[in-house]
Amino acid sequence: MWFSVAGMVLGALIVHAWWLETYTDSPLARSWRRMSAAWSPTRNAQSVLRPCTGLMLVFGGVGVVLEQVGGPTPLLTLFAFLALLFLVIGVVYLLPLPLPRFADARYQHLKRHGLLDATGRPLPDDVINRILAQREGHPFS
Repeated sequence: MWFSVAGMVLGALIVHAWWLETYTDSPLARSWRRMSAAWSPTRNAQSVLRPCTGLMLVFGGVGVVLEQVGGPTPLLTLFAFLALLFLVIGVVYLLPLPLPRFADARYQHLKRHGLLDATGRPLPDDVINRILAQREGHPFS
């Protein structure tokens, strides 16, 4: 049972780190981005597999703890289903599928910094690099 609790805590930390990397520009998020760039081979693994792994650990851990304390079978089945669902989603996204925008850290970064066109598509890379270079030269922009 203690391994399940440890898995839930680890899963929650994985989801929290993914959320920080995807949706914030905090110093901790920048640090996590640098560390995770060396760990994950693809953007899909970074953007989808990590939160799916974390959620699988959380739901699986809750299911095991509920089983140990005698939880009702429908609740155990629900948590087992959710854990397996996130496992399947994570494995499927190892294939080169397009990322959903809510999970794509690059898209979210461009969105936060106003680097999307009117239709919501990222600007061309040369335009993005030029804009970011201009902003670095002006500390208050």
